[in-house]
Amino acid sequence: MDMEKKKKLCEWIDRKKEEAFAISDYLWEYPELSMQEYEAAEKLTAFLQQEGFAVEKGVAGLPTAFIASWGKGAPVLAFSSEYDALPGLSQKKGCITQEPVTPMAPGHGCGHNLMATGGVLAAMALKACMEENGMQGTIKVFGTPAEELCIGKPFMAKEGCFEGVDAFLDWHPNHLNRAAACDTNAYFNVKYHFSGRPSHGNAPWNGRSSLDGAMLMGHAIEMLREHIKPGSEGSPTTLNYAFPDVGNSFPNVVPAKTILWCVGRMKNAEMAADVLERLKNCAQGSALATGTTVEEEVITATHDMIPNLCLGKLIEENLRLAGAPNYSAEDQAAAEGIQKTMGVRESGYSRNIEETVLSSQPVTDSSEYSWYAPIGFLNVALSPSEDAGWHSWTTAKFAGSSVGKRVLETTAKTLAMTGLDLLTKPQILKQAKEELADRLGGKTYETLLPPEARPDLSTNRDVMDKFRK
Repeated sequence: MDMEKKKKLCEWIDRKKEEAFAISDYLWEYPELSMQEYEAAEKLTAFLQQEGFAVEKGVAGLPTAFIASWGKGAPVLAFSSEYDALPGLSQKKGCITQEPVTPMAPGHGCGHNLMATGGVLAAMALKACMEENGMQGTIKVFGTPAEELCIGKPFMAKEGCFEGVDAFLDWHPNHLNRAAACDTNAYFNVKYHFSGRPSHGNAPWNGRSSLDGAMLMGHAIEMLREHIKPGSEGSPTTLNYAFPDVGNSFPNVVPAKTILWCVGRMKNAEMAADVLERLKNCAQGSALATGTTVEEEVITATHDMIPNLCLGKLIEENLRLAGAPNYSAEDQAAAEGIQKTMGVRESGYSRNIEETVLSSQPVTDSSEYSWYAPIGFLNVALSPSEDAGWHSWTTAKFAGSSVGKRVLETTAKTLAMTGLDLLTKPQILKQAKEELADRLGGKTYETLLPPEARPDLSTNRDVMDKFRK
């Protein structure tokens, strides 16, 4: 009986996929940077409303965030939608060498035009199945902006948007076809604004240099690095900083304003909270030593992801039913051509589906989901190999090509069938929840953002104003 329902789910997706492809293509043609995804949010919410979802827009103080809901009662299954592009990655979809559509314009070098629609299409198919079979449950789609800056989900979590969900089904393009039962680093992005007193360079004793305070903090960070646990090769601990604004440009004026910008990737949320506190001490000590003042601006902070092997194995089972993308001979030729351009092995695409094992992956703010309910995470191969580039023009090319459509279709079918299993086999959901509770060991979600933190709505606005047309 379930196999018959799964067959109908896939047939429904086959009938509806061209509409999803059209939205994905539109997002690829008009890429928008983090926090500026107004066109994308409008297209996606209209699509969801057309299919009978109730949509709440502008949630958690984020103008381009939304929550779409349908159904009633338990279980509550959630799908994810991300739609921000990356700067400077504009690329013509028909070229296997770097050739931007518009020089320095944004591009979908991570495939978020596909991520925007893959989960949405899966949610719609599952809704259709539930309606046809009179099944109880609630479907939610979380539209989460600014994934590339890890801003959307932490602020949505801070406002309680993810409470009451029983399972999350999420995905990301990759160079592998697999269920990604992965942990990640926790992450933070914070700026320290030093203020001093300007003076003439021939009487510097009358001033207090904000640059001195920031530079001293940089030296303190160098000392701090030695005393932070290193993590692992798959999830290394890193602490990076830069000086995006060093004040005035004349050496004969003592600068009054300087910014130190710090990004950290830590093994887990406890480490992130600890290092953030120690960085605050570095900032305050440096300000005290230089007679300046400092203000901390936490842009974002995310938790480590809690993997779920139970849901991972369920996703693998359904990925094998859906099958890896059926890459065409033209797709393979383009992939090998790009690999040759990149100077790497010309392997083309593999349709192999990996076995589900616990592993690590880079930072993603989808980690916030995993503290609220079990998360099943899918990877589908958009890039032919890891060394063919990511966050690059190569991925933008594939995301806008026929490969992207094959990846989107595979994703929607896999996630929709997984959602059906969770509705019809409550013992799997129970097992997944038990695994999550065991991995958390009594820990509960506590935001890493300070109470006063607000999302920076102006991020990327000046860049998008140049390219909005």
